[in-house]
Amino acid sequence: MTETLSREEALQNDLENLYFTRKYYIGVLAELEQLGRTHTAEFKKIEKDLQILSANIKRIEKEIDTYA
Repeated sequence: MTETLSREEALQNDLENLYFTRKYYIGVLAELEQLGRTHTAEFKKIEKDLQILSANIKRIEKEIDTYA
């Protein structure tokens, strides 16, 4: 039997995945910082990806608030 998720449930699942990914990227940035690699292309790319993740999290949180 298949169960379909409501739009709100799907967004909540997406949000949980984004929170996990954000924590991972923060850890990677901290590790690179400890290694003194804050001026590398890898650090800058992850930093940019983290900003995009944060923007997406805010967007999804705002959409979820419309269901409340």
